[in-house]
Amino acid sequence: MISESTILNCFQHLVDIEKDDLVIVGSGDDAAVIKSKGKDLVHSTDISKINSHFPRDSKPQDIAYRSIAVALSDLAAMGAYPAFISIGLTSNITDLKWYKQFANGVEKILNEYQLKLVGGDITNGEISVCVNVFGYAYENNILRSTAKVGDLIYLTGPLGEGRRGLEDWKNNHQTKYTKKFFNPKVDFYKSAYISKYANSCIDISDGLIKDLTRICESSEVGAEIIYESIPITNDINDLSYGDDYKLCYTCSPEFKDNEYISEDFCIGEIQSDTKIIIKKNNSPVNFKKYGWDSFE
Repeated sequence: MISESTILNCFQHLVDIEKDDLVIVGSGDDAAVIKSKGKDLVHSTDISKINSHFPRDSKPQDIAYRSIAVALSDLAAMGAYPAFISIGLTSNITDLKWYKQFANGVEKILNEYQLKLVGGDITNGEISVCVNVFGYAYENNILRSTAKVGDLIYLTGPLGEGRRGLEDWKNNHQTKYTKKFFNPKVDFYKSAYISKYANSCIDISDGLIKDLTRICESSEVGAEIIYESIPITNDINDLSYGDDYKLCYTCSPEFKDNEYISEDFCIGEIQSDTKIIIKKNNSPVNFKKYGWDSFE
């Protein structure tokens, strides 16, 4: 008979960490105690649910990795590097092997980004993963609300790779894109240099149009986007699909020749008019759907 304690034992080796200058009290007490290091702590929470954020028959190690990666992407969007996480897992799986494989996925991403797991919880129910991520700013935190008129708009990579990966997986094809869907990489390298130059930033989780709209609404500005400048994988619907986890940021034109900024894709400009206009062949494009919504 499986129990909460036997499941938690699958993760024990991941939280049996030596105390250091960050973790004063780790897992084992009612709560972890973390030293602030004299810096502002950046925190975000993300919930991934079966059939909404990952397919029902996904591998447990992929569920773990993906759920943590998409949560970490919010730190990158804020110009912050990750330090530690906690995980709340809901699952009705009764095979202990599933939890050991899930723990392998957790361990893989902990090692990849040099993270500490400081605690978590498990309960019975339909599979969902709640991940709390914590980190510290590289330079200054980058907000959605500080885009400026005249800023150029950049993407750090192509759109639609996650979309292609899920489609390939549904068609029983293992491709480089299926790995990008289940094991998305977080742009911390780019976040580090963006934090020195960007006026605003967001990660593309719900679709470029929807996420850029969030920047524009928060900053009380608009944007003009040139479709031909956007790196896409499939078709124009990549702009509204989401699951990309690339960074979309704005910065002053004075930095356009910077060796790091010039590596990214300039796709448009922030304007004073609060509308967002997507132009293809120099004509505005209308979309039936502007982005992903878990309630739709």
